[in-house]
Amino acid sequence: MPEIRPTVPRDVPAILALIGEVFREYDCVLDARNEDTHLLDPGPYFRARGGEFWVIEDQRTIRATAGVLLHEDAAELKALYVHRSLRRQGWGRRLTELAIEYTLRSGRRRMILWSDTRFHEAHRLYVRVGFRPFGRRDLHDSNNTTEIGFERELSGTLPAEAR
Repeated sequence: MPEIRPTVPRDVPAILALIGEVFREYDCVLDARNEDTHLLDPGPYFRARGGEFWVIEDQRTIRATAGVLLHEDAAELKALYVHRSLRRQGWGRRLTELAIEYTLRSGRRRMILWSDTRFHEAHRLYVRVGFRPFGRRDLHDSNNTTEIGFERELSGTLPAEAR
């Protein structure tokens, strides 16, 4: 059974391999050294910014990732990637909900994320869990990325089992 846990340093090669594989599905190339440097040491990077970075490990293989960064007025969901073998099984939703719980615990009541326009399946997930699109931006990167911004206002309290 897959397990969700915070990342540790030994995960980095597998994280880069997973995300690189997902990028290739969309004819993109992961350039962590120049463009996605936060993936080279995600645990310390996210934790230094008040957040966390999780992996889903299944049979000693990293099969999904997600991180959350805390900003002054919101949290940001980042690096949600799920290997095709775990898609449509609720793992992306679980990671998103984990990030939302983390955000609520931090006292933030708003979450944002940016997603490549090519990631249509992910967009459907975000809308299903209550996010709404709010804008677009061009990254001017090696993959000619255009992203859609999504946001969600968070209200209420955490379920008792999540506190």
